Amino acid sequence: MFLRGAGGVLVGLPFLEEMRPRTLRAQDAGPPTRLITMFFGLGLARDEAIKQFAGPLEPYEPLADKMAFFTNLELKHSHDFGSGEPHFKVGDVTFVGDPQKREYEASGPSLEQLVKKELHPDGVPTLIGSKSVGMWFRTGSVSQYTRHWNSDGSPGERPERRPTRIFEQLFGELSQDPTTPSDPAAVKERHVKRSVLDAVVGEYQHYTSDASPLGAASKAKLAVHLDNIRNVEMRLAPAEEGIDDAMQQECALPTNVTDPGTDVPYELEQGGSGGSAPVIQYEDFAAAFQIQGELMALALRCDVLRFGSMLFVGAGGHVGFRGTYNALGDSVNFSQDLPGTSPHDAYFHNNRWDKCRLHAHLCNANLAGVLQAFDDPNYLEANGKTVLDNTLVVVGTDYGGGGATTGHNPDGVFHAIAGGNGHFRPGWYDSVYNVIDLYDTVLKPYNIASGMGSGRHPRYRYTPREITELLV
Repeated sequence: MFLRGAGGVLVGLPFLEEMRPRTLRAQDAGPPTRLITMFFGLGLARDEAIKQFAGPLEPYEPLADKMAFFTNLELKHSHDFGSGEPHFKVGDVTFVGDPQKREYEASGPSLEQLVKKELHPDGVPTLIGSKSVGMWFRTGSVSQYTRHWNSDGSPGERPERRPTRIFEQLFGELSQDPTTPSDPAAVKERHVKRSVLDAVVGEYQHYTSDASPLGAASKAKLAVHLDNIRNVEMRLAPAEEGIDDAMQQECALPTNVTDPGTDVPYELEQGGSGGSAPVIQYEDFAAAFQIQGELMALALRCDVLRFGSMLFVGAGGHVGFRGTYNALGDSVNFSQDLPGTSPHDAYFHNNRWDKCRLHAHLCNANLAGVLQAFDDPNYLEANGKTVLDNTLVVVGTDYGGGGATTGHNPDGVFHAIAGGNGHFRPGWYDSVYNVIDLYDTVLKPYNIASGMGSGRHPRYRYTPREITELLV
């Protein structure tokens, strides 16, 4: 299921009919179970969410028949336990359910890690077990940007921001000329002038030739797939250039930060801290994220990985966007509004809900773009459905509320379910549920018990309430 090239390069392939064993070709070989979480920071006011596609959730309208939207979830328990800045406390609960144990420790695994361990206790039979990617900048509390929590509640990998690194981890790294410096500019240069596909050109020519064992449909599908990989690869360089300046603005932190409550060191990547907000054109930020999404779609399609998390703006939304964003018949001028600050300080804490709604629209437009990449009809899987159809995607954010109560309000929080293997009824759900109810319910069709609310947190007990109307 890979084209194998020199230097250990492996290029993943989409499903081809010839990959199915002959004994199974007459049967319906089900797709693997996959779970991806997607997060955007700074929340969405409930009174905006209940406008449905007439508000900031408008970008999801083309996917309406594949999504379930929850506009009134509770995250109250995120504030009642643990320590740390409010947005970051919520970060330990989103996709975990139970409240944090302490600032650098969740109460258990995040959804995608829970499912991964339950289904594959000895390791996922893919090239990569799981992957975290996303666009964020502020560093200070782990839960600001981490949505991958291990079984013991420790933080998993930080979301990778560099599209070139994601590409190389998923589809192979270009061999480096020893005379070429190994700096970011050189990496981008190699991706523009050369391709990882160069290493597998011999196999590619064989499988698309008259001597190929593949049928005409599979040959055409293979050609389109490799063209798609090269198309993304060619866009890596401008995407990296767009985010480079913001990456350089980050302040240096110690390599280890110690939680004074535990004296357990946790390594933090160098990055902006405190109120810093690296400046970046929102178009550049979004372009890098869209390429990340396309790479994740390719990886799922090729069964290179099955589990992962994606982040568009960390908890609190500490990014100094520039440019004018137009949506919902209105506009927001980030360049004018955010000199030396971020939407968190200028909009969220100044009760500028008219601006917050456009920030939320920007976030959801980008998440919807990735979901549409998952839903590409040109790449149907063995059961005739898209990657999105065959993948459970859980979308979430940190705060809800409504009107003047939006700030740091853990009521009326928005989540959505996309895809899900036909197990869930699409539509709008505005009844009050705890996030634990939602997380526990979405795992039931996969015969997985979440264990949430059952004492993972030493001082918190909650009995999940099944959302029966969600289940098919």
